[in-house]
Amino acid sequence: MATDVSSVTGSGGGGSSTSSTSSGRQVMQVYVGSFSNLYEALSIEASKSTTAEEIVECIAEKLGLKEAGLYELAEVIGNDGGQYCKEGRIGLSEFPVALQLL
Repeated sequence: MATDVSSVTGSGGGGSSTSSTSSGRQVMQVYVGSFSNLYEALSIEASKSTTAEEIVECIAEKLGLKEAGLYELAEVIGNDGGQYCKEGRIGLSEFPVALQLL
């Protein structure tokens, strides 16, 4: 399977969930919670055609998780007060960057 994900870097957190690069790709912040003692979030550069499955595989590889198929992405939306308002599972065949750009 060819992957369309690159540039995985760690972050202490903060910042927006997506931002554009000069190549038109998006940088997404994937918050990994208790899966890592080193990172609160990982930055993933992906395109609109990158699937959630590809992103999960990339994150699992970076964190040394053996079975990427056991994990999934979720979109969490918060309000201005920092409280979480909505959470939704992103299917493995969905395109998270395209969803963020809607």
